[in-house]
Amino acid sequence: MDPWWATPAEGITQGAVYALLAIACTAPARRVDPGPLAAFTLGVFASYVAYLALGFRPGPTPDVHPALLVGYLALGLLAAVAVAVPLAAARWPFALGAAVVVVVHAGAWLLRGDSPEPPLRLFRPHELVPGVDDVQLLVIALAALALALRHRVPPVALNGVLAGVAGFLYLLKVPGSAWYLTGVLVGLYALTAAVLGLSARATITIAVVLGLVQVCFESAIGQRWWLPFAAALLLVAVVYRLLAGRLRKAPAPAVA
Repeated sequence: MDPWWATPAEGITQGAVYALLAIACTAPARRVDPGPLAAFTLGVFASYVAYLALGFRPGPTPDVHPALLVGYLALGLLAAVAVAVPLAAARWPFALGAAVVVVVHAGAWLLRGDSPEPPLRLFRPHELVPGVDDVQLLVIALAALALALRHRVPPVALNGVLAGVAGFLYLLKVPGSAWYLTGVLVGLYALTAAVLGLSARATITIAVVLGLVQVCFESAIGQRWWLPFAAALLLVAVVYRLLAGRLRKAPAPAVA
């Protein structure tokens, strides 16, 4: 039985990925731009193809020599960012971005192998303490570093960099499989955090909380209902923001 802190550790790990993508989807004046979702998904796919080219195959976890570990990580990250940056910077209409997402999902499905969800654990996690492994800490550390350094990235490339890093970290840790619905759940939670966040700090905090909610929901209910649950949360967030906006614009009552 896992210790009690295993659930928060996994929730924060997933929330870190949600936070990267939520910040990428946050446009000026608190507008929400869903365009980086296509960049994120394409970045996941690019990183996946890069690891296929390096010899990784769905199946047992490969043992990677420590001397090659940093190089493999860097190549996967570079592939994701290199694809995500131009896609996010192009600011194409959302319909075209949605079409790209569909194509990527189809490609991931075609590459799935004999099973709908072949395991693609790139690096074997090593448990540091019961319930916490080194891959979780790596994902959290890289996400925190990317968020902390985001102000040093040129604005034209910022959303793509964040979406690419999120895609790489998602493939590295969160799914553990080449799921043909890659990124749908992450996108729903990221948009929810972007809709509710009044500031960058609030958006990141909400994203981490949603990561904890997702892990608790999965543990209590299972995986069957997690997409409807995430979609319902996004719908509630959108309705709340619309109502809050109308209340702020409503004229104050006259004082006699």
